[in-house]
Amino acid sequence: MNAALSPTSPRSADTHRALRVFCDFAVWLTFAGLVSLRGAGSPGTMAALLAIVGLALLVYRKDAGGSDLKMAALFLVLPVHDVLNMALTGWDPGMLDKSGRLVLGFLVYFAISRTGIHARSLRWGVIVGCVAAAALAAYQAQVLGLERVSGFMNAIPFGNDALLLGFLALAAWIVIPRAERTPLFQTCTLIALGCGIYASYASGTRGGWVVAPVLIWILSLGARDMRRSLRTGVTIGILSLLIIGLGLLPVLNERTADELNNVMAVLTTTKEDAASMTLSSIGTRLHLYRFGFDAFMSRPVLGIGVANLGDYLAASAQTGTLNPAAAHFTHLHSGIVDTLARGGLLGLAALAYFVIGLARHFHRALVASGDDDVRYFALTGLLCISAAVLFSLSNVFFPAIVGTNILIMTLAVPAGALAFRTRQLRCTDRPGAKKGSV
Repeated sequence: MNAALSPTSPRSADTHRALRVFCDFAVWLTFAGLVSLRGAGSPGTMAALLAIVGLALLVYRKDAGGSDLKMAALFLVLPVHDVLNMALTGWDPGMLDKSGRLVLGFLVYFAISRTGIHARSLRWGVIVGCVAAAALAAYQAQVLGLERVSGFMNAIPFGNDALLLGFLALAAWIVIPRAERTPLFQTCTLIALGCGIYASYASGTRGGWVVAPVLIWILSLGARDMRRSLRTGVTIGILSLLIIGLGLLPVLNERTADELNNVMAVLTTTKEDAASMTLSSIGTRLHLYRFGFDAFMSRPVLGIGVANLGDYLAASAQTGTLNPAAAHFTHLHSGIVDTLARGGLLGLAALAYFVIGLARHFHRALVASGDDDVRYFALTGLLCISAAVLFSLSNVFFPAIVGTNILIMTLAVPAGALAFRTRQLRCTDRPGAKKGSV
């Protein structure tokens, strides 16, 4: 490293402080506007700015170590797979627009892993993000009169990500020792959770609530001072409230009741007969899943090609086996089915490497560390990667661009913050050091 910019030089210290302030603000704004901001203040813009910082640090510092290389492998495995798949099955550079953003994700990780962020930036960003989501949902529902609110995106990712924000607010509360949970903090957490739940309910999205019990269980993993019996009781209690809330929501009841008969009809009929039926949203998904598995079975190793699903569905529509209502979709409404159809077993292996690798990384830090900040960043990351996979079971792993930017930032930020805090603790190694500032 240049001596003039050594870690102990005043110039280096000033630069680091300035970068940390910028990263703190970018992270706060990212989560404060996670589902409510577009344009200059959007998660996508913050990702681009942080990636520029990360690229500069990567080139200048030249200190990438083994842990950074492992993280690079995790973030790059999916775009690399897509490039190789298209080289063999047919090329479409536009198909790299989503998975390719994981490259930016690694650069965001590297920036934050070198500058660090304060845990409070993430915590308060999440709380503001929950309130902003609820305010936007209330405006669209009460003022605009929308039956299903969608923010500035589709209703499904809006509802899912609003719910995730609520769980992230709980994550900060869970990892803080009981003695440090001030009345103000507990009140803000409760408000944030309520706002996230309201925004998700107002979106009419059901997929997130189906997987909510798993997210609640993951949250319980961070409750170090909570007995196992109490964890079970809290999980059952929250789940009961969610079920009661769903039962009281008319729009979900009406949609669910109307779809049950349609689902049974789709399951018991042929593809040709389903092609002429009026399909509900769940019926459409089941219809698409059939085509996805057919595509996978036709080429189980490579799949039909990352770029070829549109042509496959169009050809099926022309032969009369695909319902016209499903012909316009650009994905199969299931991350697993879509990956199998496009990339076969190799594609699924790449996705599994990415998901399992990140989940293990966060889980290992959560259970092994006694530092509050480490546990907070680890629990946040574990929740985000788990939610991404679970939400994708009924939608897609990479949503539209705005949803993909949200995915990238919710994974890269906690990964980078965890890396910095872990390195900081390793360097200081003071047994009596203060643990965290969550």
